[in-house]
Amino acid sequence: MSLAFHGARFCWMNGEVVETEKALVSAMEPIYLGIFEGIKAYTAKDILKKGSLNIFQWKPHVDRLWRSAAVNGLNIPYSKDQLLEGTKAALRANGFDTNTYIQPRVWPRADAEDKVHVVIPTWKFDTLLGKGNPKFASVRRFMVSSWRRVSSDALPPQAKSWANYQNSSLAIKEAKRCGYDGAIFLDSRGLVSEGTGACLMTVRNGKVITPPVSASILESVTRNTFIEFIPEDLKIPVEVRDITRVELYASDEAFLCGTGGEVTPITSVDDIKMGEEYPGHVTKKLADYYSELLAGNVKKRAGWMYPV
Repeated sequence: MSLAFHGARFCWMNGEVVETEKALVSAMEPIYLGIFEGIKAYTAKDILKKGSLNIFQWKPHVDRLWRSAAVNGLNIPYSKDQLLEGTKAALRANGFDTNTYIQPRVWPRADAEDKVHVVIPTWKFDTLLGKGNPKFASVRRFMVSSWRRVSSDALPPQAKSWANYQNSSLAIKEAKRCGYDGAIFLDSRGLVSEGTGACLMTVRNGKVITPPVSASILESVTRNTFIEFIPEDLKIPVEVRDITRVELYASDEAFLCGTGGEVTPITSVDDIKMGEEYPGHVTKKLADYYSELLAGNVKKRAGWMYPV
């Protein structure tokens, strides 16, 4: 890494907080065989202001990191609690007081394949959410990619592995060449899978619909969070089932959900507009609620927050 790494002066590496410019490994390290996790810490009370931070949904994220490690044959030599404390230490060392991205990374060492490097970089990010945030309603034109989502008999799409993201990279580049903002994958069966870094949810007749894990999607922590709080807290029904390409086109609303994407409204797919209102009513409603949840203002979901 370097000091220019998103302005983060410190990271946690192999058991201690170090300066990012000293977090060095050989260029021969097989980083491409590694796994990672995407986690966020949000400002308490108001995610558009400065203040103390809460890490959101640490436990399911770190549990997924362990599952990804198992699938890829990697053994993490630290406990989950040690990684949590290391993450907090890195955040404090950097003095962050605004929304922060956390990306634990694990990859096999070049000098000993049975051992790994574990690095936790953190950096600031700009959220799409929050009351009155103009970024939320930006126009976003998507296309269905000609690249299919990698299937589970080739690579493990449910695990968060670096190798899987070459699949996304190809689809993103294609979308940009064609003049679109993003892409949506179909799976090997020709059914809707996910976006190029976030899961997909659609809305039809007031119901939220999302593809199943069997559609070669990542086992998304954010998606699981939405599936839980949307029907319980907002009383909006959620259906997990396969979605055809034609049904996607006929949706009233569509949005991406993920740690990075948060709630990202989609204006159109293949130049077919999603409904009459943008962003859609349901998308706006759950995005507003999610903003409050991330700020720690929803008491019933306090267990999802991990104060720094």
